Amino acid sequence: MPDNHCISGEVPVAWDNDFSEPYLPDRYQQKIRKKQRGRLLKKILTITLALVIIAIVLIGIFGLPSARPNQTPVPTPEPTALVSPAVITVSTISLATPAVTDTLTLIATPSLPYTVAPGVPVTVNGNSLDLEGAVAAFRSYYPERQYTIRSVNYSAGSTHRLFGFEVIPLENIQTKIPFVIFIDAATGTPYTPGAETASITESQAEKIAATAFPALSPDTAKIWYTVSPAGNVWQFSFSSGSLPLVSGRIDAETGEILSFSRHIPTSDRKTSPSITQDVARDHALRFITEQNGGTDLPLNLTSSRYDSWGTPSVPAAGEFVLSFERLYLDHPVDTDGITVAVDAETGTVIGYDRVWTTPDFAFSPSGDRTVMQRDAIFAVMEAAKNRFPTSVESIRIISSQLRWNNQHIPGTSQRPGSVPLEWNVVFDDTTIRADPSLGVGIGWVDIQTGNVTSLDYVH
Repeated sequence: MPDNHCISGEVPVAWDNDFSEPYLPDRYQQKIRKKQRGRLLKKILTITLALVIIAIVLIGIFGLPSARPNQTPVPTPEPTALVSPAVITVSTISLATPAVTDTLTLIATPSLPYTVAPGVPVTVNGNSLDLEGAVAAFRSYYPERQYTIRSVNYSAGSTHRLFGFEVIPLENIQTKIPFVIFIDAATGTPYTPGAETASITESQAEKIAATAFPALSPDTAKIWYTVSPAGNVWQFSFSSGSLPLVSGRIDAETGEILSFSRHIPTSDRKTSPSITQDVARDHALRFITEQNGGTDLPLNLTSSRYDSWGTPSVPAAGEFVLSFERLYLDHPVDTDGITVAVDAETGTVIGYDRVWTTPDFAFSPSGDRTVMQRDAIFAVMEAAKNRFPTSVESIRIISSQLRWNNQHIPGTSQRPGSVPLEWNVVFDDTTIRADPSLGVGIGWVDIQTGNVTSLDYVH
């Protein structure tokens, strides 16, 4: 029977069953011990060399500590838990120099509902506001219930350090075009060039606002100049202590009150409206006529709703909100109109917003309409198919009518005859119906050529 412990070509070695090692003659044991000592020596030399190399690298990076006579050891401070994640303080302690504290700023702010551009300061620097302070200053002029912030930027010029807030008005039902508001980082007040040259001065604007609301007794009045999609305006805000009373806009060229919103406390109110919707409409139309010098404006009521105040457990009479669109030659003007809010308990107008951007001379002669409604709808569907081919089967037409397409770049003047009468086709599809935030699709069609002049359709 072959010996499993014997390798072919070698001298057989006898195994000692009491141990797990073979029994070898002395000369073989000496050779093995010599080889083991050689391998051990090589390992020691390799480890020593590695340690020397590491020590040299560390000395090269950190340097050698220097000692001075009678040097008192500096105790290492205890780490401090930080409440704000925006700033981390790192203490560097050396035996050779006093403790030095470096401040490292990290953009590690909590999740925000708006985007913050690189370079926006998140910590206070001298007398300049940080992001948190700038947002608080912005909200004191533009309440959260009326404006939403989309993004924040920052610029440091030679005369002003400005936070730029891109915002959208929430209560402007007719037009929701984003615009930018600047907050001065040094003063915390809105800043817009042009206030010094406006036809209506700041003091005149304050007087106009105070005259419009004589029953209010504010102890704080804020007046500031802005350039909005509706033009150059003076914003005003009156409050008593911490209670807001009224805010609004005044045309900086004409002195006309373009909008206002009164704050009405919800306490001690009736639980249901005291007036009907028809009565609220009559009050709204009467107020519009008074605001426009007794002239009846060409308007068409497009929507009317009742908003209840209070809570489900403690209801309170709220407001009727009525939206009117402007008519010109019996056709609606796309972005112009007036929205009025009427107190459902007292019948008083507590909100007003007038958007009237297009002068009469800007409307073009309508000419002969050669494109039928069905052809306009087909043209828009073809354009929509080219953009999202897989969605064309799910398109649903919401409305199609003739409207004046008066959309234009804010701040630009409309030339005579530049506003055309076009087919306006509004539609949606399964993607839009599943995500209403995308907004409906809108197509404009030339009434004489049938060409699609504009298509707003996104997924």
